[in-house]
Amino acid sequence: MAPAIELAPPDDPAAAAQAVHSARTFSWIVFTSANGVRVFFDMLDERREDARALGDAKVAAIGLQTSAALRSRGVYADLVPQTYIAEHLADALLAASKPGDRFLIYRAAQARDVLPEALRANGRDVVVAAAYKTVYTSDPDFAAKVARSGVLTFTSSSTVRGFVHNLGGEAEAARAAHGKIVACIGPVTAQEARAAGIPVDIVAHDYTAHGLVQALERLVSA
Repeated sequence: MAPAIELAPPDDPAAAAQAVHSARTFSWIVFTSANGVRVFFDMLDERREDARALGDAKVAAIGLQTSAALRSRGVYADLVPQTYIAEHLADALLAASKPGDRFLIYRAAQARDVLPEALRANGRDVVVAAAYKTVYTSDPDFAAKVARSGVLTFTSSSTVRGFVHNLGGEAEAARAAHGKIVACIGPVTAQEARAAGIPVDIVAHDYTAHGLVQALERLVSA
């Protein structure tokens, strides 16, 4: 294991807490990761509140893992897109809502702005709250761990950037990946890897950790 990133509190924790406190004022609450779900409901727990704090707000999850994290907190997602990327989530939310609806997007600080921009462009009122941020690890043994590996797996664009950071730049990262199997959880992550000069061998069809494992298993058994 050679983690390239780790989670840290957001730069503005008061804004994240205020978003949770005002959850029932939104038409939709959108979670783009299981980590966001965890932070949101941990904040509710600290105030001795539960899912009732959501009031009549509908809930959307970007994928099955995020949806499962919600179910573990007693909430069933009203909407999960068929394809687990922000563009498809935006399309699904626009189809399920109307202009003037208020959205809370509870997400990582560094997430792409595709979703809020699409909603705002179509007349939705959007509040974006950073539940957490990702920071790069600084592992002095990272290069050695990569050298000993035969397969590199990237589960988000930020893990690609963390990989590049730990190896000292894109040229070094591309050299370290040479001759290894590179697997990405989805097309957005694969695009980030290719932009850094890292060739991609596998892109999961199901954009989840389980889908990534299945893709690797198919390669091994082929």
